Amino acid sequence: MISRVAESCFWLHRYLERMENTARMLEVNHWFLMDIHLPRHERWRPVLIVAGEQPRFDAAFGTSASENGEDVQRYLTWDEECPVAIRTSLRGARENARTIRDTISHEMWEALNGLWIWAESSAARRLYEKDRTAFYAHVKESCQLFMGLCHNTMLHEEPFDFMRLGMLLERAGQTARILDVKHHQLGNGSSGHEGPADLAQWIAILRACSAYESFFRRSRGLVTGRAVAEFLLLEPAFPRTVLHCLDRAWNFLRRIRPREPAHVGAHSAALLSRLLDSLKGRTMAELLEKDIHQELTRVIDDASAVCLAIHEDYFDPALPAAMGAP
Repeated sequence: MISRVAESCFWLHRYLERMENTARMLEVNHWFLMDIHLPRHERWRPVLIVAGEQPRFDAAFGTSASENGEDVQRYLTWDEECPVAIRTSLRGARENARTIRDTISHEMWEALNGLWIWAESSAARRLYEKDRTAFYAHVKESCQLFMGLCHNTMLHEEPFDFMRLGMLLERAGQTARILDVKHHQLGNGSSGHEGPADLAQWIAILRACSAYESFFRRSRGLVTGRAVAEFLLLEPAFPRTVLHCLDRAWNFLRRIRPREPAHVGAHSAALLSRLLDSLKGRTMAELLEKDIHQELTRVIDDASAVCLAIHEDYFDPALPAAMGAP
């Protein structure tokens, strides 16, 4: 398998995961604000923070623009200058899929290309203006259809492993970002008091991770910030928790790493192993003894570092010293 194909597989699913996550966050926040009254600066700014786009958005439109929900939604949906916007991610996913047409199944290409054609049509713009919830739901369902087709129509060999690895690392970072929005309600520095608005926000966070029903099956109806954080960080059996994603990513990284030579993939494997060990076997009480914001930031940064190491190990490896000598 050549490195160009491996890199396209990796990024194809990172872009799909990013697009679905952005659509889900926008949809959940849209519904949440219909039920809960918040100060204007707390209504849409957290979505920009989760997306990592607050500095770029402020620089382009000014700080006060984040109080306008339409501006934030338009930016995270259509703006070509926003690297995590739905349209930007869809274009990136399609371009990567186009370069590996002979690797993915015909059904996968038809599903992704069909979504791109729809997103570029006037019908998509009309739906966006008329029914925002239906628009985001269509994007989410199309991503899930593509993921299902991938799982059921491709050989589960190296291309599939790189796709899953990219998706899982992207998802681990996204879940940590979503949880970090409410970090001030966790840890020793918090007051411990949570009012109805706080509980509604924790439920919105669960919905943003598609974890609402699974959480309640585990917690037996008890909703607290600590319980939600513990579930989204440490629950091993739910497919969007940080621990589950890192554990599965470790499995796929081991599958693609060659036995010989031993140095190939060693850097990315060491980084991912260290990140996984920092959560595996830990309790929420142990994590809260430290600054939870710093812990979540570390997870986000380390997941990003693993992605960079995978690029250096597999997609653009350095030439052996002997080959580089004159």
